[in-house]
Amino acid sequence: MPKEKIYKDTIYKDIFKSIVKECGSSIIKLGENDKIDCTERTIRRSLKEGRMTPRYLDQIAKVLNVDTRLLSGELHKQAYSYQNEILRNIYLSQLTVKNYPYYRTMKSYWLSQPIEELLEHILSLFEISFSQFEKMDYEKQYLFQYDLFEAIIPVIRKHFNEDAYGRKDMPNLEEILCQLENAHEEHQLNEYAEKIRGEFSNHPPMGKRKSDIQKMSMNELIDLDMHIKNS
Repeated sequence: MPKEKIYKDTIYKDIFKSIVKECGSSIIKLGENDKIDCTERTIRRSLKEGRMTPRYLDQIAKVLNVDTRLLSGELHKQAYSYQNEILRNIYLSQLTVKNYPYYRTMKSYWLSQPIEELLEHILSLFEISFSQFEKMDYEKQYLFQYDLFEAIIPVIRKHFNEDAYGRKDMPNLEEILCQLENAHEEHQLNEYAEKIRGEFSNHPPMGKRKSDIQKMSMNELIDLDMHIKNS
């Protein structure tokens, strides 16, 4: 009976070895590390093959404290896809261990997950069901999320002296609040645009037909509304 095919990530040997060296380690040291389930021989075989199981890649990246995408060469491949040489070189110059700690692997994963999952986990710690959150109207949901994350920021500042990149000023600490504010503003603009769409569909402005109004984007509707008001 044939064995089930094991999924493996693509890795680029030269990039992998250069990142390991930049981290002050070696293939021999990695093979001896008890936090990594594969041997030196398995690592070398994977490098020769150009593929490695995600579990081994993740374990090695975690030990080295480097983003799995940097270690495998995935980010370098993206950089080389740029046709513009200047942009390509700028991107490549940023691909360092310092700029891509292991934390970025996890951040990338969590950012790909719906924020609803995070909220559900947090609420469950306090015996609040996610259905209670879902019953709130949009404004109450926004205010809850904003108040929640705003309250966490002082706690982070109190207990941590720097972020995952070693930056003591933690410049992106309030980034999530900015994202919430932008999403809130976008929601309000969309609601306003749809209100305008309804009004203009019932009474199309001069030179416009109902079909034109229905096809217009949010920005086009708001621009048309501003033009009419300023005429």
